[in-house]
Amino acid sequence: MKATDFLTIDDLRARAKKRIPKLAFDYLDGGAGNEANIARNRQGFADIVLCPEYLRDVSERNQKVTLFGHTYDAPIGVSPVGLANLIWPKVDTYLATMAREQNIPYTLSAVGTTSIERIAEIAPDHAWFQLYVPGQEYICFELLKRAKAAGMKVLVVTVDIPVPSKRMRDLRNDFTMPFKMTPKIIWDIARKPSWALATLANGKPRFENMVPYIDDAAAGKSLGAAQALQVSPTLDEELMRRIRAAWDGPMLIKGILSPGSAKAAKRVGADGIIVSNHGGRQLDSAPSSIEALPRIVDEVGDSMTIMLDSGVRTGGDIVKAYCLGADFVFSGRSFVFGVGALGEAGGQHVLNMFAEEVDIALAQIGCTDIANLGAEYLWQP
Repeated sequence: MKATDFLTIDDLRARAKKRIPKLAFDYLDGGAGNEANIARNRQGFADIVLCPEYLRDVSERNQKVTLFGHTYDAPIGVSPVGLANLIWPKVDTYLATMAREQNIPYTLSAVGTTSIERIAEIAPDHAWFQLYVPGQEYICFELLKRAKAAGMKVLVVTVDIPVPSKRMRDLRNDFTMPFKMTPKIIWDIARKPSWALATLANGKPRFENMVPYIDDAAAGKSLGAAQALQVSPTLDEELMRRIRAAWDGPMLIKGILSPGSAKAAKRVGADGIIVSNHGGRQLDSAPSSIEALPRIVDEVGDSMTIMLDSGVRTGGDIVKAYCLGADFVFSGRSFVFGVGALGEAGGQHVLNMFAEEVDIALAQIGCTDIANLGAEYLWQP
């Protein structure tokens, strides 16, 4: 099949589901509780309507966005995805390479399956690092030192895991690393030969960045240990100020959904925030990211860079987020679905789809520059 046969992210998701073992696919695709928050993310975008405007010259349109002194060629970047190389081998390196070539940011998860140093080598001007803050604080600050030494450009501190979430798909699948090789799982993997052969060629994935700190990570038996390293029940403003002091570049706080949390992020010295509900993976009854965005923009938008992820699946979603005050947008699952469906070329195809859909939306609403989007381009009933 050709990349052009896949016209939407849902098309790519359906193809990826056929090629990836159920255990791994459900880990990527699933959410917390009854997964209502995943549905709410999509419904939140669907409820927003753009206002078409014509009789304007829109023959030239611009999607470039400048952040922290770097001008990117598209209004969307790649969100951090933990265990990405389990979903499809070499996802991290494929997407980091694509980000460098297409001049967009790529964010490596602290529990990614490729090392900080390797990603920084691949994309020296486009690599951002996402940090979790575990109870063992020294690990957090060691990771910061490594990210700084490697040349990571932006630090993204995720704060929305005070306790582990309850993800029913993972529980029902008895998801562990390495997989428990039951007859059912063996049969499922046998029916996914492309994934099995690629995994065999590249080796079993492990939490590369955690190898120096936990023995289980080095052995590839690191799921529970790595999940523990994401939990931050004691992460407060005092600790965040120490993280801020240890990082001399731009710092974002990810996982903000309320004006109160946004104000706290401002108090600790963050340069910006990412409005996010972790793709619906933390609290099933949380608001969608897009419905939380306007309140946060009203509270701190004049003084901080405000970004958004969670639920982005179309170029229209990107345009709507900018209309509501976002300075940038990210997506994680979309790009990984692309690689799962198409291999190395998948991330580029996803970016091409987003760029084309953004371009069409800009022309239809009479806007020639994404930087000029605002509430006036939304339909006001």
